[in-house]
Amino acid sequence: MSPSGPSRPTPLMQEVGAQLSRLLASARATTTETAARFHPDLQPAAFHVARWLLAFGPARTGDIARGVAMDRSAVSRLVDALRVAGLVQVHADPSDKRANLTRLTNDGRTQVTRALAWKGGVLHGRLATWNDRDLRQFARLLDKLNAS
Repeated sequence: MSPSGPSRPTPLMQEVGAQLSRLLASARATTTETAARFHPDLQPAAFHVARWLLAFGPARTGDIARGVAMDRSAVSRLVDALRVAGLVQVHADPSDKRANLTRLTNDGRTQVTRALAWKGGVLHGRLATWNDRDLRQFARLLDKLNAS
């Protein structure tokens, strides 16, 4: 950044921005398809809740809401839909009987794992023809971008 403020983007920087936008749009589409593979009758946001539960284990609705950056009431509705679909169970929290814990059922765990495996396969398919040098360079550059 110059003393007078940020510099203007160069054409090359604009091209990088355009490619990142394409990547993010593709990632959103893949995530939407992954959610549909998880359960076609549920909102895509329900997959995010289930994926969070797979990663972090049983939790209270408020903790899930903070973890997925959603409103608590929206998460409550999603948890209810997941419960009706047999993908989560809701039980009283043993440490505070006034609160509930939500956990994945075995079927819920299987469905999330299967959907994530499909999503991983999509990425693998996109990178399968890349050589190790290109993969290392790409990983290094992504790390540099993420660290900045």
